[in-house]
Amino acid sequence: MKKNQARKKYKDLRNKLSNQKVKKLSNQIFQQGLKLKIWNKQTYMLYKPIKTKKEVDTSNFFEILHSDSKNIIYPKINFETNTMNGLLFTNKTKFETNKYDIQEPSNNIIFNPKMIELVFIPLLSFDIEGNRVGYGSGFYDRFLKECKSDILKIGLSFFEPEIKIEDTNSSDVKLNFCITPQKIFSF
Repeated sequence: MKKNQARKKYKDLRNKLSNQKVKKLSNQIFQQGLKLKIWNKQTYMLYKPIKTKKEVDTSNFFEILHSDSKNIIYPKINFETNTMNGLLFTNKTKFETNKYDIQEPSNNIIFNPKMIELVFIPLLSFDIEGNRVGYGSGFYDRFLKECKSDILKIGLSFFEPEIKIEDTNSSDVKLNFCITPQKIFSF
């Protein structure tokens, strides 16, 4: 399957999910995530889901990390440079919605990407080799290349993997894991 075919297929599948189903599946993904031995790190990057696009809700991940006093980083897109920064969440952090309907921190405490140990990554689809399909802007791929090479990259998906995403290229960054409601895929 090609990326553009996967984008269409999984956008359509997500659009058919009720808000109640999104909440239930997101909770199942969180429960699966608790099985991973990843909770001893200090610095994690999360994302706020785009509710209109029915992305996986990460609020349970936030709650467990925040209650454990972990450093939580949220992405913020710089549209002028076509890049993404990681901003440190504090109790004073407020979120604003950007032109892509993404909630981003409004503060400017940019965190060194080399200090992030694990990143939870939104996606539309993935394959059994750990290739992910996002919305096609490449923000995460470019950002991850600024991080340490051993950063853990974990995708969150409502759906099972495709066999193969055919049109991957050298700028695509593979996942280490992808968590679905039923299973954790390791690559």
